Amino acid sequence: MADAVFSRWPWAPGLTDREARALFDATGGWPLRSVEGEEELALLRHDGQLPATPAGGAHYRLEQVSDTGPASEPFGVIMLVAFNVPADRAAEVDHWYDEEHIDLLMKADGWLRARRYRVQSHGGGPQWTSMAFHELRDISVMASRERAFARSTAWRAELEKESWFPAAGRGVFRPLAR
Repeated sequence: MADAVFSRWPWAPGLTDREARALFDATGGWPLRSVEGEEELALLRHDGQLPATPAGGAHYRLEQVSDTGPASEPFGVIMLVAFNVPADRAAEVDHWYDEEHIDLLMKADGWLRARRYRVQSHGGGPQWTSMAFHELRDISVMASRERAFARSTAWRAELEKESWFPAAGRGVFRPLAR
């Protein structure tokens, strides 16, 4: 599968805290470039806090490992889940995603697409080893019965016991413009 690039960065270098806050308030989040590099996205924050972003931003080179296929409608939000999986657990996590988790999530009305990537290299930001991008019709899909069930399985409960699992990075993003 093709490589992709995922980048997160402040709007512009040299912004004062006040300027950055004004831009954040005006658009609702920090910009993020999608994995295709074609669309600007913004991190949604429900607590009203300015997200911490390294001065130089963050950049990840990714190798795609799975894709449920193109969505039949435009997404309203993208949910990102990023893990720093120990090398000796990577095969188990891949198996869980491929054999259980993604299939359960895709049953939810409005869960449009799921793509998973292995991080090949990164600059700035947290050191993740894998990222999953979930395209959703809108934020309400996060409250679906199907998602709740996918998060309640015995397999997931076993993974949650490992220290790296609850330390996952999570974010919900929306398009800045279409």
